Amino acid sequence: MALIAATNFGLGLLVLFVLSDCTCGERGGGEFLGAAREKTDALSPAFEFPITPKPNPGQAWCEIRGKVNGNTFLYYACGNKKVEVFGPLGRNVNDIVFWERQTETLKDLAEELKKKLLDWKAADFTPSDSVSLQGRMVCVRGDNGRTSGSWEFHINEQISYFFNSESGNWTLRPRGRQIKASWESDRDLTNSLMKISVGDCNKWLERILMHWDELWETTGNSEDWMKLFS
Repeated sequence: MALIAATNFGLGLLVLFVLSDCTCGERGGGEFLGAAREKTDALSPAFEFPITPKPNPGQAWCEIRGKVNGNTFLYYACGNKKVEVFGPLGRNVNDIVFWERQTETLKDLAEELKKKLLDWKAADFTPSDSVSLQGRMVCVRGDNGRTSGSWEFHINEQISYFFNSESGNWTLRPRGRQIKASWESDRDLTNSLMKISVGDCNKWLERILMHWDELWETTGNSEDWMKLFS
C-alpha cells in the first residue's frame, strides 16, 4: 500500500509541473492543482541574515539561517569555516557540499550589504550611532514555473526596504523619508538580488523538491517529513 501511495503522489506531482501553465476549467481539477501547489509552496526556502558591521567581542558580524516551513535546515556564522546543515538536506556528503557552496553566494551578498551599511552610517547617521540590518528573502516558484525572490531589509528597526525581483521595484518605508545613501538607485545591488532570485533560487528549490520526493517514497506522509526538521 505504501508503494502505491508513493507512486500516486509521484504521478500527481509530475502532473502538477506539466500542467502548471494551463488553466483548468473544471472545479475538481482546479482544487487538485491548488492543493498540490500548497504543498510545493510549503517547501519554499527562506533565508534570514542579520548583519552588524561592528559587532561586540565574540559576536559574529553576520549569521545566515536557511529555513523550510519555518524549521531551520542551515546555519552559518560569518567568520567560521563550517556550515551546519540539518535534517534530510544534510544527510549525505553531496548535500552538505551543495549547501556549503550555495552559502558562498549569501556570504558575498552579506559582505556587500555590510559595506553599504557603513556607507549609510557615514551619510545618514551620527558617528555614535550603531547600525544593524535584519535581512530576509524567500524563494518562490510561480504558476508559470519561473522562480523569483521576495526580499526585506530592516535597518535599525526604523527603515525598511522591500525588493520584488519579478518587477525589479524597490519600496521604502516609511515613505517620503529622505535618505542620502539610497538603495533604490543602486544598480549593482539590484543586479545581485536579481541574479540570486532567478538563478540560485531555482537551484535551491530543485534540491529541496528532490528530497521531498525521496521522503514521500519512503514514508508516504508529508507530516513525517516535516517532523525530521524539528
